[in-house]
Amino acid sequence: HAVVGEALRLFPPVAADVKCAAKDDVLPDGTFVPEGTEVAFLAYAMGRDPDLFPDPTEFKPSRWIPFKTPSYFDLPVFQAGPRICLGMNMALFAVKVQAALLVQSFDVKLAPGASAKYKLGPTIALKDGLPVYLRPRQQ
Repeated sequence: HAVVGEALRLFPPVAADVKCAAKDDVLPDGTFVPEGTEVAFLAYAMGRDPDLFPDPTEFKPSRWIPFKTPSYFDLPVFQAGPRICLGMNMALFAVKVQAALLVQSFDVKLAPGASAKYKLGPTIALKDGLPVYLRPRQQ
């Protein structure tokens, strides 16, 4: 749980998103948003907010133990409110099962000289993949 939460904090699948106000509204801080206004939020930047996440650029799964989850509005990896992703729980379950099976069955080692280079766009992806070696674990 902790590793998945930390990975999603640092590398949300959708780095930025835009919403359009269907009617006049007021944000929680009192900001008026007129109908038709586009409001962008940057989940990538929000996950690096030092006010919410001390040492924000460090990969620290311990910040999610015991099963801590920030407000979906503070870290909207799966959106929030009435637009929250319907498949969120299934997606989180699936990635945890796959990660557990992988780590249970294999020793995973980064290939020599390999590094993660990210391609930012509407989604975050590895630019050229991530070369790793998998060695079956001894039973």
